[in-house]
Amino acid sequence: MTATVHEKDVRGHVPTDLPRARKGRGGALGIRAAQLAVGVGILLVWELASGRFVDDLLISRPSEILPELWSWIDSGELFGHAISTFSDAALGLLAGGVVGLAVGALLGQSARLAAVFEPFITALYTMPKHALIPLFIMWVGIGSELRVLTAGVIVFFLIFYNTFFGIKDVSESLKNSVRIMGGGPADVLFRVSLPSALIWVVAGLKLAVPQAIVGVVVAEMLAGGEGLGYLVALNAGTFNSAGTFAAIFVLLFVGFAVDRILSWATKPALLWKSSAN
Repeated sequence: MTATVHEKDVRGHVPTDLPRARKGRGGALGIRAAQLAVGVGILLVWELASGRFVDDLLISRPSEILPELWSWIDSGELFGHAISTFSDAALGLLAGGVVGLAVGALLGQSARLAAVFEPFITALYTMPKHALIPLFIMWVGIGSELRVLTAGVIVFFLIFYNTFFGIKDVSESLKNSVRIMGGGPADVLFRVSLPSALIWVVAGLKLAVPQAIVGVVVAEMLAGGEGLGYLVALNAGTFNSAGTFAAIFVLLFVGFAVDRILSWATKPALLWKSSAN
């Protein structure tokens, strides 16, 4: 009887797991195939609708956009504009992220400072940041400094708020444990508060990276002589819809790639937080 039950368990256990694994792989492939089909279907509908149902001056055609994009790649024009956009976005992300992290940690640690300054920062946060670009032009001109400043201001508020609320969310019992063991404010901050708020900071970073690119692109569209935003505005201004869509597709593709890379890079931090809980 025991042997029979054991065999039944073994026979019942192994086949159940294997089909699940196969089903998981098959399901992932099915999703990828469906995504590819949707993408191809959109392009086909777009190609057929342009010039028949919608004026091709407004939406162009995929068959016209790809040659336009390739001509930019072949001439090297695209890389110059892309480097300008993403280098400014990276500088703005770095500057705004460092300042936002520092200010968020400082106010998160001090209830008194938070009570004094947080309403002013909230008031600035609620204001559309792109409305400040004309003022920034008066301050720094229309060069790279404008784009970096715009991206930095946007990133600052995203990182600040996530750091601030992440640290405020840390259990007081954890902080008191460090204090009881003789730890000072720096120990509480670097050994408890910041590690515990890591998932908040990572979430803010994932929001800040695309928003830094958005800030730079908007600044380039309004007052720029280079960059992908300038390329969009230039082609739209000359009613070149193929060129406009080509520049938009580059921004779409790079933004998607950056999001996937960031998700992969921040996965260990999120796993650590999940295992800690």
